[in-house]
This record gives sequence, structure tokens and C-alpha cells, in this order.
Amino acid sequence: MTNEAQQAFVANVTERRKGAHPTVPHIIAGVEYYDGPLIERRDPSHPDVIVSACHDAPDELVHKAVEASRKAQKEWARVPLAERIERVSRAIPYIEAHIEEWAVRVALEIAKPYAGSRAEGAEVLDIAKFSTKYASAPGAFEDARETDPAGFANDSVLRPYGVFGMVTPFNYPIVQAAGPTIAALIAGNGMVVKTAADGPWSGHAVYEFCEVMNLPVGLVNIIHGADGPGRALVASDLDGICFTGSVAVGRSIIRDYAAGPYSRPVIAEMGGKNPVIVTDDADLEEAAKGIVFSAFDMSGQKCSALSRVLVTQGAHDRLVELVSERVKELKNGDPIDPTVFAGPVVSPEAVDRYNKIVDVANSAGFRVETGSTKGEGYLVPATVISGVPAAHDLATVEHFLPVLTISEVPDFETALSVANDTDMGLTAGIYTGDLNEARTFLAEVEAGCVDVNVPGHATTGWWPGPQTFGGWKGSGSTGKQALGKWYVGQFARQQARKLPRELEHLLTY
Repeated sequence: MTNEAQQAFVANVTERRKGAHPTVPHIIAGVEYYDGPLIERRDPSHPDVIVSACHDAPDELVHKAVEASRKAQKEWARVPLAERIERVSRAIPYIEAHIEEWAVRVALEIAKPYAGSRAEGAEVLDIAKFSTKYASAPGAFEDARETDPAGFANDSVLRPYGVFGMVTPFNYPIVQAAGPTIAALIAGNGMVVKTAADGPWSGHAVYEFCEVMNLPVGLVNIIHGADGPGRALVASDLDGICFTGSVAVGRSIIRDYAAGPYSRPVIAEMGGKNPVIVTDDADLEEAAKGIVFSAFDMSGQKCSALSRVLVTQGAHDRLVELVSERVKELKNGDPIDPTVFAGPVVSPEAVDRYNKIVDVANSAGFRVETGSTKGEGYLVPATVISGVPAAHDLATVEHFLPVLTISEVPDFETALSVANDTDMGLTAGIYTGDLNEARTFLAEVEAGCVDVNVPGHATTGWWPGPQTFGGWKGSGSTGKQALGKWYVGQFARQQARKLPRELEHLLTY
């Protein structure tokens, strides 16, 4: 990214704050609706400024969206796979052309600095490229079969479920809606996207890039609002649901979708209490760098964010000092300020949760070191709390805030046991100079995404193409991760087909 791009970003965000804000509509079968109470999104950096608005979709509108998608999906399912891939690929130039514009939306609604805001669209671009590439590979949707001993023609293919819904989180309002939508469409499904109430204008971008795909009218519909529309969508007549959010909500959806006359797929990516292990012979300077970035990027409001350090005795004191020194240098503020590391948190409620955590830490006598804040808005500083027992609530509960705990453990074996002693398993990392420890960590850690001695990234840094992303245990629901070649296939179900040999010509996908 260039200085010119950064300057244009600052200018565009500044100008947008002065102008009228957009109110994004629900769109169902190509028709705009403004039904439901108005919800205004305030700029987390300047809460007196309204940057976007939407309406809280009533239940009947949500059900209307599902019905419209189901009707259109019957046509879409008849479109050959190769053509579906080609149609989805038409969005790639559009996405590329709108990355900078979307960055402005994300900065205003979610308060990410330029790098993070721009990465939102850049990741969507790579998701579209790699998803279409993976789906085009031989065998992606067809399972090669052996010759039938009875002489029949047979094959085994993936077929669409019907209509999926997507409930989107605030922290990645475009990416987390775009990935499932692209995958669902390639697999032959319809999609109803429910955006995050804190980022409706950003989330609306998903509908916008779907418009250039020449899809059947009503195949993709978008609704906005708070929790009510999300609950209505989950409870509607969907064939499957995608969800990104808390473990508690995700597990509730999984239970609901396992009930009824038959189970329906839930493709869920949930939270994590993500650890990094640091042992005595680690490079502590590199460990401190990776820890601070992974804990405090986006003010800790990432499911992949590092939130607990498990450090062995010989490295503990020095690591605490190194991390504390780096944290003191971090500044949280307006995302257009090039001197800030991260922006505000998402809401006043998040500020209240942060204050309660710090009160608990101070009352318990733990050491608390913080960065600084600059400006106004929902600001809290990057915070490291050391001297925390590994079993304390501060070290075991996901906070989704710029809060990091450091706990001393006697040895590597204990650290690994503590790291795995959680119902979640999203990301994990280790810094060590011992190859046996690194080997054991890779073999035994219970997480979907793991780092070993990665400079600058203790637990984060996942991207379409090079890596997949997803969780084990309570952090995921399928065992197949996003950003990889097995993701799109989760939006389809396998069907084995057998016919007399003279009818073999009917076996086209």
C-alpha cells in the first residue's frame, strides 16, 4: 500500500463523516424494503456521527427472503457446475475495483485502521479466486468410481442442499458473509445474508458483488437488523445455516438443527481462548513481537486473537518485561491517525466489559500494564495482565477485547496440558528453541490453526490460499476449514447414481 492510498483513505473517511449517511435496504427478489424499526450505526471513533443505518427486519420479511431464494434456487441448481463457477468469477473484477471503497465503510463502521480495513476487501478477492479455483479442480465435485461388477453405469457427485442462511459477525462484516455466500453459490444453493447491525453498510457489499454474477432474481437476498432477524433466519425453513460468533450461540444452533425430522448442516466458526506457549530457550524478543501483534490487532476483537500466554519459569520474568514494554508503546485511537495501532472497540457495552475485567485484575493484585488511547470514542487501551494463575477466569474465559493474560507454568508439558484444557480449539502457537517441544506441540495441540516460531504472528495471520482457517472442539462444527479446498464441498451433499449402461449419457453433473 502506498502513501497516496493511505492519504486517499484518510480523505475519504473524513469526507464521509461530514456528509449524509446511507440507509441500506433489505433486498428480496430484487426489491428494496425499508420495513422495521430504524437502527443507526454510530462511528466508534466519533459516536456523535452516524455513519450508516438499516432497519430491523421483521420476521415476515425474513421468511419472505427464504421463500424467494428457494424459488430461484430451483433454476440455479439446473445450471451446470462449470457455468456456476464462471458466473461467480464475474465478481472478481468488481471486488478488485471496490477494495478501497469498502475499506472506507469498514473504517467508519468497525474502526479498523487502513491496513485492516483494506484487507477486508483484499481477502474477499482471494476467497473468490481460490474458491472458484478449488471448485474447478478435477474431482472437486465428482468422486471417481471403480467399474461396476454388474455392468451398470455409476457415479457419485455433490448436489446442493437448497437454501443456506448466513448470520454475520461485526468484526469482519464483509469477509465473513462473502466466503459462505461464494461457496454456497458455487455448490448450487441460494443464500440469505443477515448482516451485522454494527456493519450493515459493509455487509451490504456482499449483495452488491453478487449482482454482477447474473444470478436468478432472488437467489441471494440480504436482510439487516439486530438479534431478532438473526433468530428468525435461524428458525426459518432453511436447508442449512452458516454462523460465525460465540460458542454458546453456535452450540444452540447446532442443537436446534439436529432436532426435527432430520438434521440440517450447520457450518459454524466459533470463538477461541487462544494460547501461546513460550519455553525457556525461545527467542523472547521474537516471542514478544508475535504476542503483542496477535493479542492487540483489531483491539483483540478477533476469534483468532491471542488471549493467554503460558510461559515456563526460566523465561517468565524477561518475557513479561518485553511484552509490557511493547504494550506501553501501543496507541488506540481514530483509525485515520497513522500513529495508532488499533481503533476503538465496537460499542459502549464493550468498554463496560473491559472496565470490569481491569477491576477484577486490580482487586486480585495482578500486575496490569496498558498502552494509551488518543481521541474520543469507545476507546480502551491494549492491556496485559500478568501473574494470573492459568486456571483463573481471566485466563480461561473469552473476552473479545484487547486483554492478554500471562501465566507462569513449571514446564512445557504443563503448558501443553493447560493449552488443551478448554472446550475451544481455534488457534494456538508456540515459541521454543527445542525441536522436540515443537514436534510434540504439532502432534498434540488441540487447535485448528497452529503456529510454531512464526515472526510477528503468535496465533493469527491466516489467509486464503496459503492457509485454511477453522477450529476444533467447540470452535468449529464440521472439521473442514474455510479458505481451503474442502470448504465449498460442505455446501453440498453426496449422491451416488446408478443406471443401465445404455443410459450413461444421462450422468452429467
